[in-house]
Amino acid sequence: MKISYQESWGRLAHLVSEVSNPLFVALPTFLVIALATAPNIPHALLWWMIAVLGISIAPFLFILRGVRQGHYSDHHVSVREQRLIPLIFGLGCMAIAFILLYALDVSRVLIATVTAVIVACGISLLITRYWKISLHLVGMAGAVTVFTLMFGPRLLLLSPLVVLVGWARWQVRAHTVLQACVGAALAVGVTVGIFWLFGVL
Repeated sequence: MKISYQESWGRLAHLVSEVSNPLFVALPTFLVIALATAPNIPHALLWWMIAVLGISIAPFLFILRGVRQGHYSDHHVSVREQRLIPLIFGLGCMAIAFILLYALDVSRVLIATVTAVIVACGISLLITRYWKISLHLVGMAGAVTVFTLMFGPRLLLLSPLVVLVGWARWQVRAHTVLQACVGAALAVGVTVGIFWLFGVL
């Protein structure tokens, strides 16, 4: 059966939405940070495992369990009113990961990134109680900002990924353009601010 032009764009938007889930984006993001700042590969892998367990894997498994039990609509937690508990749980996991990483005396860049994630998620939690800010854009814009601050302006070449994710979330009717833009702006502002406070700009 022939697929229409509109259906093709719709399928692409859904694919982009899936792979740009902020819990998935965290996996390669923290791996790059760990490999770039750890003294050796074993340390990098240890730092990465702790970071992704707290920031990605544990929250994602919690959400999947909630979906299976009928508490959440889907693994994106698309219904705004359902996001409070997953975000609170996620913040708790992130706090534990932060404590463990701090105790291991990891790089300031990694600590700054985890702190930025916690702060951005905390602000998103407050906003989400009243308005559906795009967490996908918080995740993708945050990752691009971290890479740009770490490796220089040439990493701004990744910026089209932010636009692509924003388009996808709008295309699948998960967010308005404003909700996507605010999510991206929040991530950029918080990340730059935290990196400046930690002296790693």
